[in-house]
Amino acid sequence: MIQMCAINLSDLYMTVTIQQLKTKEEAKEIFLALKKFAEEGLNFVVYTRDTRKEIIIAGKGEKELHELISRLRDEFDLEIDALEPQVLYKTSIQETVQSEGRYMRQSGGIHQYGHCWIKLEPKSRDGGFEFTNDIVHDHVIPHEYIPSIRNGIEEMMVRGILGHFPVVDVKVTLLDGSFHSFDSKGMSFKIAAALAFRDGFERANPILLEPIMRVSVTTMNCEISDHLSVLTLLRARNINVDSENGKHVIEAEIPLKSWLSFRKQSHESNVVMDINVIEFGYYDEVPEYLYESIIQESNLEGANYTDLFSWEKWGKDNEERYLHDFVETFWNEEES
Repeated sequence: MIQMCAINLSDLYMTVTIQQLKTKEEAKEIFLALKKFAEEGLNFVVYTRDTRKEIIIAGKGEKELHELISRLRDEFDLEIDALEPQVLYKTSIQETVQSEGRYMRQSGGIHQYGHCWIKLEPKSRDGGFEFTNDIVHDHVIPHEYIPSIRNGIEEMMVRGILGHFPVVDVKVTLLDGSFHSFDSKGMSFKIAAALAFRDGFERANPILLEPIMRVSVTTMNCEISDHLSVLTLLRARNINVDSENGKHVIEAEIPLKSWLSFRKQSHESNVVMDINVIEFGYYDEVPEYLYESIIQESNLEGANYTDLFSWEKWGKDNEERYLHDFVETFWNEEES
């Protein structure tokens, strides 16, 4: 049986950070508002950084993220202090590996046991996440624990490992495992699967991926060489020049990080680009010499993935209590 990941990361390529939250009540109102947006069908992913009292939202781009922040301010009368959107890097793997995850714990007389073997395989770019269960008999792992294993893998992929950037384009096959008739619980297998995925990812030759933008600009004849020089510095690729009536239309694909840096510094440059189109294109591998600086600057370092829809499993009657407990944990009053 093959099931696709319910978390859609494919078209998310930027993040915005809501910082300097003032009170637990404000945090609660923001989470409730974001849950409402998610229920409307908006596609975004939420992370929290407890130590700084920050909420990080991964979305489709600058326009969509600015609109989301504006809705929080206007519709819910929230005083949001948001940073400028940043690039959302992603990660993937290049090799096929098998990995084991085992979780055993005893706490207060309660025993927990979960154990699984998985295989990780790279998929083509934009191939998404694929989960396959190759276990047939319940005496290996009972079928009721399989969703917990899949959830543990999915959440680890969103939470990320390398730079804490989300993992994409991976096939995971559940191969084997074991259980204990009294000590095994869904949560035990969820943790075991997350441990197995982390171990396998780190041994599967991971890579960093960056969003590439498709850009079209117009320039006069006398400016063409300056524009081409700038595009080279921006690590542009697939540059194409069309000429008509003394003007040139330059089309190129540029890493988003490079484009944002150029745009920020363009007022200091003699080169001004007359932009026709700029749109998200695709993700591609980052040159290895940039890995260290990107990982060190990761705005997801220390952040935790927050599944807003997990509240639904508590039912409407208990949702308020669950949200209260979540915000209490996020806020951690001793550190505030």
